Amino acid sequence: MKYTIALLASAQAYNLNNQEVLYQATRSLEESSLVQLEEGKVLETTLPAWNGWHPNFDGFPGTVNEFGNYMDPYTRVSPERFVGDAAQEGVPPVDKFTQNLITNFATEGHDDKKHPKPNGKFYINRENSLKVAKEVICTHFKKCGAEADAWLSSADNDTFNRAFDYFDVNKENRLDVVGVSTFFRYMFQPLGWVDLE
Repeated sequence: MKYTIALLASAQAYNLNNQEVLYQATRSLEESSLVQLEEGKVLETTLPAWNGWHPNFDGFPGTVNEFGNYMDPYTRVSPERFVGDAAQEGVPPVDKFTQNLITNFATEGHDDKKHPKPNGKFYINRENSLKVAKEVICTHFKKCGAEADAWLSSADNDTFNRAFDYFDVNKENRLDVVGVSTFFRYMFQPLGWVDLE
């Protein structure tokens, strides 16, 4: 019996390269309960739902084979206004902060669950927002390590989660990357102004 693995959409796969994802997916086939839908197609019933294209999937070769095309190749394409360098002559200033988030932290959404195609909408989840917040507080306010953790998420001062919940109005556990700098400015307002352009 032959199975086609498109992608392992799990939390562990987020930080893996394509080869490691394929290895993990193959391993999980042996461990998960599978329902064969038709020759070459598999429903993985124990894995979480596919939530989009993570940065590490840039360059994913796709699953075009003799059984069809279950998942197209993926190349991350940033919106035009976030491409380039502000130092280039004749180019309008580029929001380097959002450009970095799209390249390294954001998940690109999709429209069709059966045959997912990237839709050009980028989101940042709570976990990655916290990573960025720790980086920002360290570089801009010199609060690093334990001091950053204490300021962002101590028991008596849960600044990060309160700010994230305030901006996550749809309760989707993600924020739209375009304009997310407002979230960080709001969160760090007690410490002073932070320039995130």
